[in-house]
Amino acid sequence: MFSEDLPRLPDRRSALARLAGGCLLAGGATTSAAGAVSIDTTLLDGRRFSTDDVRGKVLLVNFWATWCAPCRAEMPVLEAYYLAHRAEGVELLAISVDELADEPKVREVARAFRFPVAMAKSSRLSGFKAIWRMPVSSVLDRDGRLVKDDWFMGTKVDAATLDAVIRPLL
Repeated sequence: MFSEDLPRLPDRRSALARLAGGCLLAGGATTSAAGAVSIDTTLLDGRRFSTDDVRGKVLLVNFWATWCAPCRAEMPVLEAYYLAHRAEGVELLAISVDELADEPKVREVARAFRFPVAMAKSSRLSGFKAIWRMPVSSVLDRDGRLVKDDWFMGTKVDAATLDAVIRPLL
């Protein structure tokens, strides 16, 4: 089920409620016993992105929104970490939970960064827990298993925090 098949709700609280209700989860799925998740999306630049394509790398998935000030504040830190460690096998995918109508705003913010960005509303995502507040990130190991979920909520993100979770997976 693609998330654009779900009814539109008008405000930010409704958007997060909709996410918590499972719009990011294929059929309302939860994390599987094996921790397997999948992402299949088209990035803002038109390229296809799939978790299958990044097997063998550690994937940091960051859920964010243009209206979320803490989300936008942590993006430069995430980018710096990504650029410093991508040669070691770190990938970063930022998934905006903004409405599709707000894609121009998403593109404007994303233009400042070099990591790939996708829209949740046009993505097929499964195996993630519901998102009920932001910012939030998840980490997949080299085998594509979800090893860290609901991460960063209410925490200041810095290189040491990222290293503590990602470095052991490299």
